[in-house]
Amino acid sequence: MARHNIILIASLLALVLFIAHTNASREKEMPESCRKQLDSLDLKHCEKHLMKRIQKDEDEDEDEDILKMRGINYIHRNREEDLKEMCCSQLSEVKMLDCRCQALQEIMENLSDKVHKKEMDDMEMEVKKLPMRCGMAPPVGCDLSMDD
Repeated sequence: MARHNIILIASLLALVLFIAHTNASREKEMPESCRKQLDSLDLKHCEKHLMKRIQKDEDEDEDEDILKMRGINYIHRNREEDLKEMCCSQLSEVKMLDCRCQALQEIMENLSDKVHKKEMDDMEMEVKKLPMRCGMAPPVGCDLSMDD
């Protein structure tokens, strides 16, 4: 019994050390100036904008058509456009492409906890398209896939 406890404790300790090492390596890879810049950004606007794009479904499109006929679509569309503009404004502040890649990866990581498995492909596609939608060059060589 004591032997099993020692093995269990050793395994847990190894796991904790592995996680700490992985996080430390990730932090080392990113320049401090990039980390500070990303910490100062409010990427929630991007997350909200992308969630709206990912979760649109046919029912919402039908509702939108009815609202258009009643002249109500203007308010809804403006709110979505505002989110997109705030997101693009935040991303445009990130001048270094490596940093922008990291920002997009953080957005994807944050969204991955909020989307259903069936929406993961849509999420990846939307995050990849975001820089172009904002009128920016996409970061070349930026891995924005959720395949671990």
